[in-house]
Amino acid sequence: MIFKRHIKLLVIFIIGTFLIDQISKILIVNFLTPLDPPVVNVISSLLRFKLTYNPYGVFSISLGPNILYYIFSIIGIFILIYIGLSLKDKTSVVVFGIIIGGALGNIFDRLRLDYVIDFIDMGIGNLRWFTYNFADACITVGAIFLLMRGLFSKKKKDTETT
Repeated sequence: MIFKRHIKLLVIFIIGTFLIDQISKILIVNFLTPLDPPVVNVISSLLRFKLTYNPYGVFSISLGPNILYYIFSIIGIFILIYIGLSLKDKTSVVVFGIIIGGALGNIFDRLRLDYVIDFIDMGIGNLRWFTYNFADACITVGAIFLLMRGLFSKKKKDTETT
């Protein structure tokens, strides 16, 4: 069942996340090049900006032909929109809106440029995480939130039934 009262909320968060992602990428591309300067420290070496172009998938893992990235992304977005429109609580709607907005930001890059712009580089010294962008962060944080919420609500239900 689709809850029409949440459509507006879902759309606001999808558009907001998408716009923040695209604006951040435009700014970074206009201020950095992949080579000069190679890295801008934001918080020492813990958080820095480093412009990279990712033609592959999550964590720069190749999934095969480029068409697969488009197919997986588009199918995933439609599934998430369907689920997002059927949710009852506002928190889940907001989280799905953020995840969908992030997915749309990355697919927009891929359609427009044939790669995704990444620029957030975190780590300590030479121990670095994969370079990512705002969209990736939204997708990851949203997914972790939903997983944690599912785990804790399941635990709570299990303890209430025993």
